[in-house]
Amino acid sequence: MTECVAAPDLLVVGGGVIGLASAREAAHRGLRVTIFDRGVPGRGSTWAAAGMLSPLSEAGDSGPFLRFGLDSLAMYRKWAQSLVAETNLTFGFRKGEKLHLAASDAESRILEDRRSRATKSGISVEWLTAEMLRTREPTLGPSFLAGLLIHDDYRLDNRRLVEALIEGCERAGVEVHSETPVESIRIEGGRAVGVTLGGGKRLDGGAVLVAAGAWSRSLQGLPRPIGVKPIRGQMLSLAPEGPISDRVLESESVYLVPRASGQLLVGATVEEVGFADAVTVGGIHGLLDAAIRMVPDLRAAPIQDTWSGLRPGTDDGEPIIGADPDVDALFYATGHFRNGILLAPITARVISDLISGHDLPPIPIEFAPGRHALGAPDREISR
Repeated sequence: MTECVAAPDLLVVGGGVIGLASAREAAHRGLRVTIFDRGVPGRGSTWAAAGMLSPLSEAGDSGPFLRFGLDSLAMYRKWAQSLVAETNLTFGFRKGEKLHLAASDAESRILEDRRSRATKSGISVEWLTAEMLRTREPTLGPSFLAGLLIHDDYRLDNRRLVEALIEGCERAGVEVHSETPVESIRIEGGRAVGVTLGGGKRLDGGAVLVAAGAWSRSLQGLPRPIGVKPIRGQMLSLAPEGPISDRVLESESVYLVPRASGQLLVGATVEEVGFADAVTVGGIHGLLDAAIRMVPDLRAAPIQDTWSGLRPGTDDGEPIIGADPDVDALFYATGHFRNGILLAPITARVISDLISGHDLPPIPIEFAPGRHALGAPDREISR
């Protein structure tokens, strides 16, 4: 006699940090969850990131992204602790400072605006003059006129986070499928009922979550195109021989992220080049040039590695989070650009609230799927 296996309650398309975090949270709500990733889960833009958790740095204004990011950051310590307790895998979540640098009057005005937003949002910051910069960071190059020191900043090891999330999903009973691309979303009678895999196999599910990052737009069967596009980011790592700052240093051209191992991450380009996921001479040269201008002593540092990733950007710079306005049981958590790691805890919570039928969570209307059809203004990606 053939055993009848019940279809999963939720099919998650995409196994980056957002898909993994959402699947784990939904499983904790008692749902049967299956993830499909076109490659190896967590090895896309999540793997290529630097692990910074910086709402103020990433917000282009005082709009909904800043508040959403701060709310997610407030959840992070408890979220991280629960993941470590489940898996016994640590990923270096810790508080640290970030120093934003200005090398021109125009960049100083950007910092002034950021300082104003920080004050209004209750974020602890400190303005540093050129003279103060030389005292606090004596290895800095001579071109910087001012700096904004953010005291309430956090970071983690993104690659170890991926490993912990995969382990957490598996411990929660989530089925995780690698190298299993989804070709299309199946919709019948105004409801998402499953997916079709690349080889033509059809799978049923109680609901579908689109969390495929830069590849979300390529899914067939959706009721409308998703406004997500790939934004390439190139990075490299150095092994400085001398002492380096424990702070993250960031200008308008480059950021330097120190790791406990002594490694220094240098990033990152922002390039609209389609799906050309490659490291280029021009990209790496530009990052190295900016890094040396920031800290001249890095000229002698050995290069350890280079890599790139395709981040899911949107035209207006906001993520796409929520339920489809026209199709039941179809949900989206994509378009997070370079903020998937920062927004993972809150995205997982609000999406799981929606899918499990809890009260409508507080998702900003600016993040709504189908918002372009509603006439929301487009803004170019700036963060």
